[in-house]
Parts: sequence; structure tokens; C-alpha cells
Amino acid sequence: MSARADIHRLFESGRTSYRLDEYLDAHRAEVVAERDAEIMCWLGKKAREYRATGSSQHALQADTIELMASKISRGAVRPNNTLMLPDAGFFEVGRTYTRPHHGETITFVVEAVSTSPDGRTTVAQGWRITPYTDGGWEPADSDDFTGWTDVTEAGESR
Repeated sequence: MSARADIHRLFESGRTSYRLDEYLDAHRAEVVAERDAEIMCWLGKKAREYRATGSSQHALQADTIELMASKISRGAVRPNNTLMLPDAGFFEVGRTYTRPHHGETITFVVEAVSTSPDGRTTVAQGWRITPYTDGGWEPADSDDFTGWTDVTEAGESR
């Protein structure tokens, strides 16, 4: 019997169970395994299509596709390591941002982006310079991307 069937049986009975979390975790694992199998099959198909062209560039791309499928099959792609990526429209590590503040400009250099263990809060950490810091840098963080403008020059690194 599948975990999904166990959950349905539990709810249909009208009872609660201390095993509900166990059933839900098992169901999630089944869904992820099914999804991963579908993705690996699709990646395998794409790799074969690229390799069949005979192009050396396509052969390299096929190798990369097969490597991604291998990572998925080994469990290297997990929800907890993909949730750590910042949302598009949020600060990026190694970039410099500015925003106006009371008629002045704040400059913020992002050194790290971190997400809380529950995944609800993302914060950028780095260094800022303001007219109030007498020209010196001070540690800073921000969880609000509103009003910031990326001013990093192309190729600039810190």
C-alpha cells in the first residue's frame, strides 16, 4: 500500500494519528522519487538526441546532461539545498547596490545571502557606507530589496 493510500484511509476513518507525519513524509518521498525518475528519463532522452548529431559541441552538452541526471539519481539535488537560492529580485553575493536615504546615498556590498532554517526569511549581509559612517564601512544586513539599485560594473569583483 502506498503512503498516499495510508493518508486517505486515515482521513476517511475520521481518526487522527501520531503517524500522520510519517505518512506525509513517505508520500513526499514517493512523489519526489517519481518526479526524479521522470526527469532522469527525460534528461537521458535529451542526451541521446544531442549525442546523435555527431557534433563535438553537442557531445559536450550530452556529457553535461548525463552528469545532471547522475546527480539527481544519487540524490545530490535536494529541496533543502535548492531553497537556499535567493529569489530573483533579491540581493546577489558579490554585487554592489545603492539606494537613496534621506537625501543621501547608501552603498551596500553583499558578502552573503542566508535563509532562515524554516525558509521563511532571507537576508543579505555585507558592508555599507553612508554619509553617517564618516567614509568608513560598517557591517550591515537587509531583508528588504525595495529601492536598491545594482551598480556593480561589468566584470567588477570584490
